[in-house]
Amino acid sequence: MSTSRQDVATLGPGWNKVLLNYALAMQALDELPIANRNSWKFLGAMHGFRRQLWIDEHVIKATDTIPTDLTNDTYGNQCQHGSWYFVSWHRAYLFAFESIVAAKVKELTGDDWALPYWNYLNSSNPDARQMPDAFLAKTLPNGAPNPLNKYPRRPGFTALQPGPNDGFSLVAMDENDFLVGNDGTLGFGGGITGNFEQFDGMTGDLEGNPHNTVHRLIGGAQGFMGNALLAGLDPIFWLHHCNIDRLWEAWMNTPGKTMVRDPRWFEGPADRRFIMPVPGGDAPGVTFTSQDTLKGGKYYRAYDDLISGTGVTPGEESVARVKMGLPNQQTIQPIGANAAVVTVGGTPAHTHIDLEPLATTKSMATMGATTPGNEVARLYLSLESVRGTAPSPLLEVYVNLPEGADPALHPDRHAGSLTLFGLNVASEPDGPHAGNGLGYTIDITDLAQRLTSAGDFDPNHLRVTLVPGEQISQDQPVTVERISVLKRSGVVS
Repeated sequence: MSTSRQDVATLGPGWNKVLLNYALAMQALDELPIANRNSWKFLGAMHGFRRQLWIDEHVIKATDTIPTDLTNDTYGNQCQHGSWYFVSWHRAYLFAFESIVAAKVKELTGDDWALPYWNYLNSSNPDARQMPDAFLAKTLPNGAPNPLNKYPRRPGFTALQPGPNDGFSLVAMDENDFLVGNDGTLGFGGGITGNFEQFDGMTGDLEGNPHNTVHRLIGGAQGFMGNALLAGLDPIFWLHHCNIDRLWEAWMNTPGKTMVRDPRWFEGPADRRFIMPVPGGDAPGVTFTSQDTLKGGKYYRAYDDLISGTGVTPGEESVARVKMGLPNQQTIQPIGANAAVVTVGGTPAHTHIDLEPLATTKSMATMGATTPGNEVARLYLSLESVRGTAPSPLLEVYVNLPEGADPALHPDRHAGSLTLFGLNVASEPDGPHAGNGLGYTIDITDLAQRLTSAGDFDPNHLRVTLVPGEQISQDQPVTVERISVLKRSGVVS
């Protein structure tokens, strides 16, 4: 492998050597049986696997032998989501995949190879959101079918085309802390998970956007990228996750950002070891912990550029959001919640939150604090135990819409967009997650400040409207167990 991973946009147009070698290796690995730990299907199944689904999607045959280490607690269904292990597990997954593909490229062509990243949020490149041409071509240069375009995507997909409120941005990079609170309710990285949980309860900022958003934009309801149980089979998955990993690396290298230091993260999970395959289809795998993915660890890889399309400049203090002190010196306080489960089907659903007026008023008074030593607050909406059967539905959230108003006519009341990637898996009642669903937080501080200035933020009440997007309908609803308002408090530092 080369010394660092590179932006796919800088490698040359069309069938450059890196992508042609990727296609040749993928073709060879995809021809191997799923029982081979270096096969394309085995690698994809590590992220998510359901035998009948894969048969229905013609990925495998009903007669194929499924290795036991994909169906027991060894290799299969390992992907970590809604958890502080999201970034570290996927980093090791990328490294293992890259090593296996690079070994196959070396065998086939003699070339060295490294996984490139798709820098889709690079504002200096007008074509950044275009899918690299090699992933859209029908054939290889020799006229054979193109393996990079084998597995289905959203019909007609050629580029990332988010809607006006789709939440496709680098706003996650503004967060200063990997996690805040005793359970990691808020933060860049995801909720604290002691044991192994493929989909746990609280999604971190980076996972929510851009990670989840890109999965939905490429896959939609039917494409493999939109379904966590199939996503690892699409070759673009790996370039997408390579960029997500690069964003984490850029974030960690930016002064003012506070990475987790909890030994449970460094050494966990407690009840099951993460494991990755190595080149050689029958070779024993390698177990690892999150610590192994940091600089100097066995699953660490460098990037050619941590500035372009990351929203931060490593080595320079980030000032996008006021620092609130060390994470363990900040507090998270619920200051109100709704009273009943909200069901979102074919039409918007409304709910009402009674707020604690004193706590809310104090929050409103300190939200804009910037003077060091002064108390500062931020407000968040928390959506807990979100459930549904769609693989990656879009849910729009509005605050204090006028009675009977069309949400589309009030972008000023839009709190955020949530792509609920993996909702189908997290909601399976007989699955490893026990159907607990997913959790999300939305920072509404700036919106609350605007509403306060407009005289439309009552410290006693908050109205929340959930608007169904794609993959949500009367026949395929989404339920939200609880919606609350959280006050995050700290001291400007």
